[in-house]
Amino acid sequence: MPDLPLRNIPLELYSRLQASAVEHFRSLNQEVLARLNRSFDAEEAKMSALHARWVHEALTSGDSTPLKPEELDQAFAKGITRAKARKSAKAA
Repeated sequence: MPDLPLRNIPLELYSRLQASAVEHFRSLNQEVLARLNRSFDAEEAKMSALHARWVHEALTSGDSTPLKPEELDQAFAKGITRAKARKSAKAA
C-alpha cells in the first residue's frame, strides 16, 4: 500500500485528530484514514441524493418531447453559462 506523509499539519488539527483517535480506539493513522473515507462516502451520498432528485423531477415533470440537436446544444450552452456564473459568484 502506498504511503502518504503529511507535513505542516496545524497543531490544533493534529490535537483534534489525536483526541478523536483515542476516543474511537484507533491509531492516529487509522483515524486519518477513517476520516478520509468518511468524507468521500459523504460526497458520494450527496451526489447520489442529487441524482435521485433529478430523476424524480424528470419523471414527475410530465410528458415531454425529445429535443432536437440544436435545442440540446442551446440547453447545454445555457447550463454551462449558469454554472460559470455560479462559480464566479462563489469566488467573489
